[in-house]
Amino acid sequence: MKKSIIKVYLITLLIGVSYFVIIKTTGLTIPCVFYSMTNFYCPGCGVTRMFLNISKFNFIDAFWCNPAIFVLLILWLIISVCCYIGKPKFIANSKFLYIMLYVSIFSLMIFGILRNFT
Repeated sequence: MKKSIIKVYLITLLIGVSYFVIIKTTGLTIPCVFYSMTNFYCPGCGVTRMFLNISKFNFIDAFWCNPAIFVLLILWLIISVCCYIGKPKFIANSKFLYIMLYVSIFSLMIFGILRNFT
């Protein structure tokens, strides 16, 4: 389990750093297809700006770019570290992880709806 956690984070980090380099060198970003088709923000809109602000250690602006993913990112980092070190034991339980996954998905769905009506 520990090797798979590290592998997932290394691959994610490699993809993120590659995208960051592309943004910094070309200024090109991936546009949101959902927004361009519907004019509604998806739950992921603002993630690029969030990570660019995090790279500048500007955590307040990063939070306001996408509050839901910012909080979920911190939550899942804590869960991953706890799974890696094996404490507390209940966190490594697959039932707990599935519940947290469903809570995360439900939270993003609610956030995606509410952010377009406030």
